[in-house]
Amino acid sequence: MARMLVAEAEVFRFRFRLSKPFRIALGQTDEVEEIIVRLRTDGGHEGWGEASPSERILGSTAETTLAALEVLVPAVLGQDPRRIGFLVSRMDLAISGLAAAKAALDIALHDLVGRITGEPVWRMLGGHRPEGVDTDFTVGMDEPMTMASEAKQLVGRGFRTIKVKVGEEPPVDVERVRAVREAAGHDIAIRIDANQGWTGPQAIAALRAMAGLDVQLVEQPVTADDMEGLAWVRGHSPVPVMADEAVHSPSDALRVIRAGAADYVNIKLMKAGGLRRSQEIAAICRAAGIRNMIGGMVESNISATAAIHFAMAEENVVFRDLDLAERPESRLVIEGASELRGDNQVLVDPDAPGFGFGRVRDEWLEPVKTYRMDDN
Repeated sequence: MARMLVAEAEVFRFRFRLSKPFRIALGQTDEVEEIIVRLRTDGGHEGWGEASPSERILGSTAETTLAALEVLVPAVLGQDPRRIGFLVSRMDLAISGLAAAKAALDIALHDLVGRITGEPVWRMLGGHRPEGVDTDFTVGMDEPMTMASEAKQLVGRGFRTIKVKVGEEPPVDVERVRAVREAAGHDIAIRIDANQGWTGPQAIAALRAMAGLDVQLVEQPVTADDMEGLAWVRGHSPVPVMADEAVHSPSDALRVIRAGAADYVNIKLMKAGGLRRSQEIAAICRAAGIRNMIGGMVESNISATAAIHFAMAEENVVFRDLDLAERPESRLVIEGASELRGDNQVLVDPDAPGFGFGRVRDEWLEPVKTYRMDDN
């Protein structure tokens, strides 16, 4: 195959307002601003990526992501895109943190290489399963009966697993989960996610009160930096504990494992900085006998489809929280990509190269800057 280089990077803003506000313990989201990247080679191939900044979880905004790309894009321009591991290391050397910006380029590189080689990304990453993956659907924090009504609708749509957002006062959270359980029935799996909202004692009080409600697992019951508290909760909880915000990187995963702080680890492309580092987190967890979930932020179906490819490729991912980009306003790719069928996320064409993107709604994108190899 002929030598080829990343010749151009286009950066865009993509804003959308949620039709229904989404509330978790860390706050409420009404409007989202994503940063979209398109890479092109000197041979005419292109690849799409996305950054989903979050000040609460990632410590990043759209503005800091754009500033980071000023440093990161030159690390990729003029390079062979097929050397993904090398380029991810170059990005880490260029700047610390700012994982969402790195994720945008990492995702775009994987899409680009898939198109160059003619291979779908899920197969490039290991090809564990060609079929789609089942997913839960998240019910945001609200009044218990409102959450119960939403859960009942989801069961009617075919979902077999519901994720319930909690993390406020334990008595209210218990009522939320009880209401959802009564509405959903006892054949439906329920996971809960506190998003760092409880103290250790609050977590144990809430989880013990939920003991009869058949909760499958609890995500991040205490603050991300409280490793001792997370391990204490795990040691006293009647429900398995999953680390989420406590794990952004492979070294974080190792720290959680050494502390005995979690039964499971949730991987998100935006926390890890893309697919490459997510694979490393999964490998560490797999070696330790700890299973993974793949989840995401409030994203468009560019990065959501990337997460589905990761779920199809990685055998250690046994939980999927991939109700991403199901809102019409977030479906930036309108041909190809992925779609929800019942409670399964499937690829429109599993054999399509890269992520399988067809037409991207360019008219929804606000151009920010174009970087060219000749200017680097």
